Amino acid sequence: MSDTNQLSQFNKLHSLRPSRRSCVAGSALVEAVVASVVLAIVFLGSVEALIMANGNAAKSRLTTNARVIVQRNIDQASGVPFTSASVPAILALTPSEGVVYDEDGNGDGLANVVVQSAGGSTVVSGVLTRTVVAVLNPEGADIRKITFSLKYTYSKFPEVTTEMTTVRAQD
Repeated sequence: MSDTNQLSQFNKLHSLRPSRRSCVAGSALVEAVVASVVLAIVFLGSVEALIMANGNAAKSRLTTNARVIVQRNIDQASGVPFTSASVPAILALTPSEGVVYDEDGNGDGLANVVVQSAGGSTVVSGVLTRTVVAVLNPEGADIRKITFSLKYTYSKFPEVTTEMTTVRAQD
């Protein structure tokens, strides 16, 4: 065989085999695709975590606002003058299961709890219950246990109750 034939046969065989550069380039492409998939999974997980955190923050704001309503009514019951000659309506005895308390006076029997979010405000209505019962004591003093309870439902969460109790004696 001539040198020219050998050289052309070598070139043919060599051209059929992939070069080292093309193998390295192919593996770099696979690595890039795998990295992109991993990055997409991490990104989607992060977005889901942020959505859940936002929902929990809204629920926490709502719980705080409900506590403010209940605390405001407890403070009012604690601060009004209470004597044997004058019993304010907020301290009037109720059945042990309580009565619906209409704090805003509009007659609907609902307390509105406002939740602020980036998208605006959402009003959640709940039922505010006032319970005032006499506390037996050896001195026979007029002591009353006052409980305010606010029940509401928000979004997909189950019913929530915020409740506070205090004890009040005559001035």
